[in-house]
Parts: sequence; structure tokens; C-alpha cells
Amino acid sequence: MIKVNYTYRFLLFGLSLFFSTLTYAQASFPVSPSVAQKINPSSHGLNLTSKAGVMFSSINYGDGLSAENNYLYGNMSFREQNFSIGVDVNSFSLNQLGLKENSMRLSYAYNFRIGIDTYFIGGLDVAVTAQVIDPNALIFGDQINEQLGTIVGNSIDPLATIKPSTNYFEIGASGVVYNEKFMAGIHLAHLNSPNISFNKEAEVEKEMAIILNGAVELDVNPYGRGILPQNSYFFGNVYGVLHGETTRFFASQELQMNNLSLGFMQSMINFGENSAMEMGILSTISFESFLFKFNYTFASKSKEFNVPSIVELGLRFNFDRFTRNTRGYYKRLSTNNL
Repeated sequence: MIKVNYTYRFLLFGLSLFFSTLTYAQASFPVSPSVAQKINPSSHGLNLTSKAGVMFSSINYGDGLSAENNYLYGNMSFREQNFSIGVDVNSFSLNQLGLKENSMRLSYAYNFRIGIDTYFIGGLDVAVTAQVIDPNALIFGDQINEQLGTIVGNSIDPLATIKPSTNYFEIGASGVVYNEKFMAGIHLAHLNSPNISFNKEAEVEKEMAIILNGAVELDVNPYGRGILPQNSYFFGNVYGVLHGETTRFFASQELQMNNLSLGFMQSMINFGENSAMEMGILSTISFESFLFKFNYTFASKSKEFNVPSIVELGLRFNFDRFTRNTRGYYKRLSTNNL
């Protein structure tokens, strides 16, 4: 007779629920609105420009718990055929709990003209995600010496020799309507509701997520007068996420002044009956084809849970030489390449 290890199964089931919620809340959504394709993959097709970039995030939850998130993205646009191919690679590590999550997403975005200087981008995306838990980062009961108040290095618990892992495939669909002044989009993620459990004998489905996003950009110095540079724009960005019990609303306001942008962000997160508020600062500066980013989210505490402090550093490179150092290059919602 085969002995069923119910403790092991229960542990894997609990880890699946906990880590899926944590990584989706923090790893999947950046502070910076300048990586819109992470929220909506159709954004890879905006203005049919080709670009590549990286974003490094350091997340500090307090009480000795921290995480790192590294994000690499890029797209190649084919102007004559009106479509773009985008790639997003994300790596998330929750250091003290031994969790590592790596994912890669491939997306296709096609541009349709639906009006005068107004376009619709329809997109499809597929992704593969792998998660693994390093048991060496966990502390088991036999490692704790209550008399000395110390933790020994090795455990003889059978669970300490098991390295749980899982991988899954998911698909999504997205769309964006935009012109020189506004953008509105929707992304339906995890349409196939993949099983994300570390124990494949159990079913822990990743529920479908609905993400709505929008932006508006206004020329605040159209006549080139006053103290602001001629190429000065206000850029407002919002997105909302509904994913199971988790909801998130994000808003940011930025002032673009030639190659320099400064702004603020606010975010509200709800999980079940718990909620928290995030606030932070945003900044970018560009030189030739390069765009540098620095963002910071302030840590805060509530009765339910702690909001982590997040530091984001990013770099983006624009491959389209004809859109460099032009009014359209500083302007984010542009159609000058179509």
C-alpha cells in the first residue's frame, strides 16, 4: 500500500495559494507607467516603433523580508505589414522564502486605422511560467534550538529534501485604441486558467484577470511661451486590475519637459477585506536613443499588512533613428511613425 503524505500535499497547496497571490500583486505590475506593455501587451505596437529595455526592482517588505524583480522586454515592428512582435521576460525572487519565478511572454500586435490619426491595436499573447522553491531557504522545526535561541544549519525533516516546482502555460488577448491625445485598452490574462499548484494532484487555478488601462497626454505649452520648454506635456495614466479576490487601482501624473519627466503615483490594493495605499515618485531622463528611469514607492503600514518600499531602475533603447530627438520622441502618445 502506498502511503499518502498529506502533510506534504497540504504544504504544497498552501504554498501555491500564497505565492500566486504575492507574485501577482508585486511582480506582475510595475510602478512605472513607461512599461505599459507589461500591463497590456498590445502596447508593444504603439506607433510601430522598435525598442528594448530592462527594469530592475528591489522590493523591501520590512521585518527582514525582501524580493527582487528583473524585467527584460523588447519588440520588433514591421511598418509595411502593420504589426509588432514583442517579448517580455520576467524574473522574480522572494529571497527569504526561497521562491523563484521565471516567465517569458511572446505577443503579437496588429495596427488598424479606425479614424483620422486614431488606431486600434489587437493583440494575442502566450506565456510560460516556472516556479521553484529552494528548501535550503526555509526553516524547519528541528533546526530551532529553543534553549539557546539559535538555528542550526541542517534539517533531517523529510520535507527539507524536497524541492517543489511547477510550470504552466497561459494565453491572453488585448486591445488598445489610441491617438495623439488619449489611449484606452483592455487585457484579458490567463484565459485558460492554468493549474499553478506545486502538487499536480491538486487543482489551484490561476483565475482570469481583467486589466483596464488608459492615458491622456496634453500639450501644456503649445505656443512655446513661459518658463516651460516648448516640448512640455502632461501625461496622466491609470490602470485597474480585477483578479479573483485581488483588485488594484493605479494612477500617475507626470510633467514631460523636453528630455526630463517628473511625476507622482498612487495605488490602492485590495485583497479580500484587506486594503492598502501606495504612493511614490516617478522620473525619466532621455539622451539620444536612451531613456533612463528611476521610480520609488514609499513603504507604509496598515493594520492588515505592510506595503513594501520599491526602488525601480530602468533603461530603454529606441531603435528607430528617424524618431530620435524629435517632438514625437519626447511625446509618448505619438502617431508620427505610422
